[in-house]
Amino acid sequence: MDHPDRSVRGPVVAAALPASAPRALRRCRAGAFCTKRLHLPSAASGVAVFAATGRRVARRRARRAATVREEAQGAAPAELSHATRVVAISDTHGFHRRFPRLPEGDLLIHCGDAQGNSGSDLADFVEWFRQQDFKHKIFVRGNHEKGREWKDRLGAVYLRGATHCGKLKLFGIPYQPDGFMQMAYSKQIPEQLDLLVTHEPPHKMLDYAWASSRSLCSPTTSPPMEGFRQEHIGSKTLKSALGRLAHKSRINKRRLSPRVHLFGHVHEGRGKLEKNGTLFLNVSNANPGMARTLQHPCVVLDIATDGSGDVRVVSM
Repeated sequence: MDHPDRSVRGPVVAAALPASAPRALRRCRAGAFCTKRLHLPSAASGVAVFAATGRRVARRRARRAATVREEAQGAAPAELSHATRVVAISDTHGFHRRFPRLPEGDLLIHCGDAQGNSGSDLADFVEWFRQQDFKHKIFVRGNHEKGREWKDRLGAVYLRGATHCGKLKLFGIPYQPDGFMQMAYSKQIPEQLDLLVTHEPPHKMLDYAWASSRSLCSPTTSPPMEGFRQEHIGSKTLKSALGRLAHKSRINKRRLSPRVHLFGHVHEGRGKLEKNGTLFLNVSNANPGMARTLQHPCVVLDIATDGSGDVRVVSM
C-alpha cells in the first residue's frame, strides 16, 4: 500500500515485505497491529538514489581517465611560483653521456651507481658531472662506487649528512647494507627535511626486484623470465627510521617526515608513491635487470620554498 508520506499504519500485506524485514514488520505480517510509524522508502526513490550514485561514479571515472590521458600526452602540471626545480637521476652505470641533454633546473641530484661494469668510469663521470650547468649539485654514493676515490674526486658535491641548497634542507645517506652503519645514519635523519637522498629505497617502497635474474634479463625483458625469484630488497632499517618520524608527526599534529625521498638502486621499481606525507620517488634511469642502457629520462620536480609545502612532479 503506497502512502504519500511513506509511512504505514495498521496491518500490512505479507507479500509486500521481505523475510529479512525488522521484527515490528514481521509482527505486521502476522496480522498484528503496528503502533509505530515506520518510514519505508518507495521503490521509485530507491531507483533514483541508485541512478544518482551511478552518475557520480561515471563522472569520477571520466575525470580519472582524462588525467591519465594528459599524463600520457606529456601534459605538465602548473609550475609553482616560488620553488626550486630539482632534476634527479640515478643508476646511470657509465651511460651518463647517453642523456641527450639534461633539463634546466636549480639542483641536480644523482642518487648513486654512476659506476658501470667496466670500472673505468670515474674520471669521465666526474668531468661530465662538473660540466652540467646547475647552481647546486649533489651526489650520493651507490653500491657500485667503491673506496674513497669517488668522495675525493667529487669533493663538495659528494653528500653524506645534512646540507642546504638554497632554501632546501637536505640529508644524504651513502649506500650501506642493513647493519650498524645504516642504523647510525638513519637515526640522524633530521625532522622537517625537504629532501632525503639515499641510494637504496626503504623496504616495500618501490623496491620490488627481480632478485635472481639480474644478470640474465635483457633491456626489454618485461616481465622477468618465468621461474625466477622476485622480492623486496629495500632497507628495513631505513623504513623503521621513517616510520618513527611518521608516528611522531601524527602525535605532534605537524609534518616531521621528509617532504620528498629520492633514491634508485632497484631499476625495476622506478615510479612514485606517496605515504605518510612523503613523496617517494625511485628515479632509476637504467633498464630492468643488469644495466645495459638508459631506459628512462630524468625526473623533474618543483619543491615550493614559500612555506606551503607543495611538491609538483613536472616530468618523469
